[in-house]
Amino acid sequence: MPDRRFTRILEATGTIAGITGAILLSQNVAYSPFGYVLFLVSSLCLAGHARRIGTRWLFALQTCFLLTNLNGIYHWLVAPLLAAGG
Repeated sequence: MPDRRFTRILEATGTIAGITGAILLSQNVAYSPFGYVLFLVSSLCLAGHARRIGTRWLFALQTCFLLTNLNGIYHWLVAPLLAAGG
């Protein structure tokens, strides 16, 4: 059986990071794209949580979110930096 304390930490951290990321994105200000970084932390934690408790479909959902968060980070944070430098 997985260590329950670590599993609960993953769940709580993922939830808090996800809520904070959503609030940040909803503000529609210059630093809003950093909400994707918080979403990435959230999906990593919640995917780990889902894996540890054996919920295959929740794990699949969080893996999809992880990929879309990486896409958001690229388009909103990385691509503008690359365009500004070149």
